[in-house]
Amino acid sequence: MTAERSMGALKSKEHVVPIRQFLKEAVFDPEINSIMSTAFEDVCKTLDVSGRSDVTKEMIATRIIQLARSGEADPIVLRKKVLSELGLS
Repeated sequence: MTAERSMGALKSKEHVVPIRQFLKEAVFDPEINSIMSTAFEDVCKTLDVSGRSDVTKEMIATRIIQLARSGEADPIVLRKKVLSELGLS
């Protein structure tokens, strides 16, 4: 990876808020945490929530967590469902 690509990767992750801060008392295995995190980061990037309130991020995280609790374990499906519910797919 070039230095330029590496810097781009860092910049793109600067504004991403980990989903785990929204988990509260919910407990998931590490694989599901990773899946939810991927979906959360993808939705946040798609919506460019870096300048938006934490309420927006919490709403996204809450919906992803609800879907994961109901058994959804595919980050692409989680992302698509959340974006669809927001009228963006």
